[in-house]
Amino acid sequence: MYHLVLSLLFGALGTLGAPDVDEIKFLPGLQKQPNFKQYSGYFNVAGNKHLHYWFVESQKDPASSPVVLWLNGGPGCSSLDGLLTEHGPFLIQNDGMSLEYNPYSWNMIANMLYLESPAGVGYSYSDDSNYTTNDTEVSMNNFLALKEFFKAFPEYIKNEFFLTGESYGGIYIPTLAERVMEDTSMNLQGIAVGNGMSSYEMNDNSLVYFAYYHGLLGTSLWSDLQAYCCDGGKCDFYNNQNPNCSSNLNEVQDVVYNSGLNIYNLYAPCPGGVGQRVGNIPVRKVNHLVLVDPSCH
Repeated sequence: MYHLVLSLLFGALGTLGAPDVDEIKFLPGLQKQPNFKQYSGYFNVAGNKHLHYWFVESQKDPASSPVVLWLNGGPGCSSLDGLLTEHGPFLIQNDGMSLEYNPYSWNMIANMLYLESPAGVGYSYSDDSNYTTNDTEVSMNNFLALKEFFKAFPEYIKNEFFLTGESYGGIYIPTLAERVMEDTSMNLQGIAVGNGMSSYEMNDNSLVYFAYYHGLLGTSLWSDLQAYCCDGGKCDFYNNQNPNCSSNLNEVQDVVYNSGLNIYNLYAPCPGGVGQRVGNIPVRKVNHLVLVDPSCH
């Protein structure tokens, strides 16, 4: 009976699996430590890549709460941006040194996995320092990271599972979902993408209309855009070779991104006025129109 009890005990411990070495015992900047468990570490994938994760358990019955993966976009944005400035349990305060609890955190009802992907983003890295990649490779490495997650936390393998993200997550999430759907060990229930990128051309063309119809572009600039970027009622703000069009698109760039406006929340109060954006913000240049993902700041 004694050996049977020991066998059952060690068997039960073996199914829990949460890696003690990754558990965050103390988080600086908080006046009171959380009453939920959280973990931070690496998933080793593709032989030489190490993707950093931060996993926060649900504040409401982790054993039965869904598991939700979150990926910020970019490409090149750290998912810790989502954790620490959007819907994670902690929000960085203006002093840059302290944290406050987020009353609207998603981990109120879900186990949240924040993954920094691809290698080279945030704390994720590659042994060979080669960070050239593509969407296919990223989706595979993200899938391998999920396999490592459920290996490290096997107690969650049967829980409802959701894939979520924003911005370039419009590429990351569907391509990852296709792989996850082929793996019957994961209990995938759905995906969600906010402000999702699905097509560079559609995104770039719609940006100019967004700016104009939200009152960001003056009548004179809009008239020039119509004259130099449009033909027969069809406008091309994505791949237009007209130098006059390019010049006007540069003005759109300055108004939308370099004025300090928050394009995700144009009507929010702006204490102190709108100043010039500063800091290193990832940019993408498509011909003459430079697009910036302001979620990466």
